[in-house]
Amino acid sequence: MLTIDVRDTDLVLAMPHWNGGVARILVALEDAGLGVSTIEPRIGEAGMYRVTVQGNAEIAGTILEGMGCRVTPSPWPPA
Repeated sequence: MLTIDVRDTDLVLAMPHWNGGVARILVALEDAGLGVSTIEPRIGEAGMYRVTVQGNAEIAGTILEGMGCRVTPSPWPPA
């Protein structure tokens, strides 16, 4: 029997200022085989996004940090 971990994990990103923005993040995560079910700006916090990743959050964090993002787990309940 094959078991696949498809838990959704919320992350908060502080994005650097570069071209491509959110689209670049989506492409990088999807190329790594990770799904993104939600990506939304945090109200009143420029350059901050809440991202819901389907799959391994540790790999997602590594990819995003490699792109220059600052990544933290999202607080629950969401702010």
